[in-house]
Amino acid sequence: MKQRLKMRLVASTMLVASIVPASAETVVTQWDQFATSGITAAGPAMDELIAACEKALPGTKILRTVVPSIGIRESYRLAVSADKTPDLAYTWPAASVLAGYARTGKVAPLDAYYAKYKWDGINDFYRGRNSYKGKLYGIPMEQDLMGVYYNRDLFKKLGLEVPKTYAEFQAVAAKVKEAGYVPIAFGNRDRWPATNTLSLILGLTAGRDGEEKVLFGDASWNQPAFKQAAETLASWAKDGYFPRGFNGIGYDEANALFLGGRAAMTVTGSWVLQDMARGAKFDLGVFMLPPIAEGIPAGTMWGEGSQWQIAASAPDATKDAAAAYVDCLISPEHRQVWVEKGFLVPIGTKAEDLSGWNTLPAVKEFYAEGLKTPDTNFYDLHTTLPESVTQVLYPELQRLIGGDATPDEFLTAMQQSWTKAVANGERWQP
Repeated sequence: MKQRLKMRLVASTMLVASIVPASAETVVTQWDQFATSGITAAGPAMDELIAACEKALPGTKILRTVVPSIGIRESYRLAVSADKTPDLAYTWPAASVLAGYARTGKVAPLDAYYAKYKWDGINDFYRGRNSYKGKLYGIPMEQDLMGVYYNRDLFKKLGLEVPKTYAEFQAVAAKVKEAGYVPIAFGNRDRWPATNTLSLILGLTAGRDGEEKVLFGDASWNQPAFKQAAETLASWAKDGYFPRGFNGIGYDEANALFLGGRAAMTVTGSWVLQDMARGAKFDLGVFMLPPIAEGIPAGTMWGEGSQWQIAASAPDATKDAAAAYVDCLISPEHRQVWVEKGFLVPIGTKAEDLSGWNTLPAVKEFYAEGLKTPDTNFYDLHTTLPESVTQVLYPELQRLIGGDATPDEFLTAMQQSWTKAVANGERWQP
């Protein structure tokens, strides 16, 4: 009997040995949104850098899942609710939503890793958007900007110049419409495009300082600069700058309208640079929307796109491996790979860096213009507002641009939801 038990024990030991690798790996499960086309089409760069970083970090294995950019926010929220978060995720947005995860203990504080890896290139603006109550919970990687893509060939055909003032922009839109083209390709079925557009307009009516008085101070949404922003966006819809039925048109469909040559401009972000630059059959250009209110400095909506966050539930060894891997991904020596293979411009990259790299002309042009004004670039609303306020903003913006709500009614609804969120302690502050 003892001999049979001994033989069974040896057999069991051999079976376990055949399952466990000779040199144990630390597996890091990763979710990211880097596909090969569409929004954030940085898949080729991600593939190359996973291979490079696994080689540089022996014993670390990345188990990757690609989640579409538009759906990753909701997918991650569901995973958090079910306590099934991946060890490492690259998801949007930061600020208010990230703070919600930090407040409930779902993501790990990262201050020790910031110190260890000397992530000093991440400036105060980006650090603030990835912090909660003085602690850092996210590692931002890319610089997102908003601008106006335009069809240079169509501008030339219609005798138009790039506008230097808002009045000139209005004149360009009027001439485009008169010629039978859509001035601005725009679709808001997904609801977030109008939020981005308002974010851009608001920064050019209120300025960064004016926004901060409301977002981080005691000022009300019911004020002239915010009303001017709401009136401006509503006027774009009323004056026919957008295609008919825009609230029922998807973001990708609006981009296709522009790329098909039926619209002169589209107002969106750097996150879709690859599709724009490669899909355009015309000479593609980019300019920054001029200031709208008097005395407001030039600038553009500026964000970090998405951020890396580490699950609080991950074992310590996995957290350490994930942080070392992210350090590899965001290192200065890998910026060129992100730019050339992913058309994504990491934080810390300068316009002069881009000029010497093999990337699309539109990438260089977009960032050469957008990075001229770092001190006055401003906030993206749907990553800065509490989630409860964002869920009011989405439908209220549809009502505003659809002509079903006045600017005053829009601002009143926003102020009511804002007051409630602040009272509930939901406001994110850098």
